[in-house]
Amino acid sequence: MVFERQKEAFFGGHNKQLVAASGSQYSCEVGSAKFYALCAFGGLLSCGITHTAVVPLDLVKCRIQVDPDKYKSLGNGFKVSVKEGGMKALTLGWAPTFIGYSMQGVGKFGFYEAFKNLYSGLLGEENTYTY
Repeated sequence: MVFERQKEAFFGGHNKQLVAASGSQYSCEVGSAKFYALCAFGGLLSCGITHTAVVPLDLVKCRIQVDPDKYKSLGNGFKVSVKEGGMKALTLGWAPTFIGYSMQGVGKFGFYEAFKNLYSGLLGEENTYTY
């Protein structure tokens, strides 16, 4: 199989067993529906959370671009935004950002793995290993 050849090439023919930190606990089979669901969920979390965390910075940046006389710098932009609308003003737009980037993460992580396996199968085992 392809993975056996890659392991042999990487480890130089030595038969080493790789075990996760959780010990002998079973997670899922590579290529199974659970595997793709976990990849998609990982993408949802990584993209959705990280981009949502940056919403306040992006909000202030956009306000500086729209009205540079009112928002003179990044620090001043945060100060003026909080003064005018409270801390809640910095969270405007978090929901569409979270939903949109979460869907992007699902596509990037989940579909990447699915198409990687699909195209590897179409190319054949030898070409997949070679290229």
